[in-house]
Parts: sequence; C-alpha cells; structure tokens
Amino acid sequence: MPTLDKTIARLNHLLTTSLDASLSYRRLAGNAGTSEQQRLFSEREQQCALLIDCLHTQILTYGGLPAQRPSLPGVLRHLGQSLTAALLPERGRARLRAALRSEKQIRHGFEQVLAEQLSPQFRQQLQEHNSRSVEFEQLIRARL
Repeated sequence: MPTLDKTIARLNHLLTTSLDASLSYRRLAGNAGTSEQQRLFSEREQQCALLIDCLHTQILTYGGLPAQRPSLPGVLRHLGQSLTAALLPERGRARLRAALRSEKQIRHGFEQVLAEQLSPQFRQQLQEHNSRSVEFEQLIRARL
C-alpha cells in the first residue's frame, strides 16, 4: 500500500477513535455525579472536537475521505461502559476508568499516526493534541 494511503488510513483510524471518545465524554459529562467531573469531561469532549476538526481537514488535504461517524465497536464499548458505570456503586471511579480507556485508545492512534511522514506543521498540531491527551490521562490517574 502506498505511504499516502497508509497515512490516510491511520488518520481515519485516529479520527474514528476520537469520534468514539467524544461520544463517550459527552455521555460521561451528562451522567457525571459531580460538577467537577462534568466540567472535566465536557472540556475533554471539546478538545476531542478540535482534534476531530484538525484530522478531518488534514485527511481532505491528503485527498482522502474522512470517517463521518464513530465505529460500531466504539459505540458498543461506550454502551457497555455506561451500563457498568450505572450499575457499580462507585460510579465516579467507573467513569474515570472509562475515560482512561478512551485516552489509551487515542494515544495508541497518535503513536501510529506520528510514525508516518507528516508535514512539520501538522506533526506539531498532532503533538499538541497528544500532549493534551497525556495531561488528561495524568489528571484521571491522579483522581483514581
């Protein structure tokens, strides 16, 4: 597979993962037990939206067709996480663990994309988004 096709495929994978995470954070914020968690998840959802816009634009720039919706496994995973969070007595911790799983998925996508040949400007944008993901993951781990 040519390098450009591989890059577009990896960008689309990260885009889909980001769409999955955005959906999860929206629902986690809506079901948050505390205003602090609601704020935390809402802010992360907004950051995911910025990443989604960035990836969408870059995929179009590379001549690819951007993914338009979350993945089926992502939606199913989110529904399972929502059910688990609703049933567990320690719902706040379950929500934090769900957020941590979303961040691990996003970080894996970043690792794959950053291994590709990218323009310096786009690489810098992705590294900034990746840094936000790292910071958010550290914040979540501190709250667990």
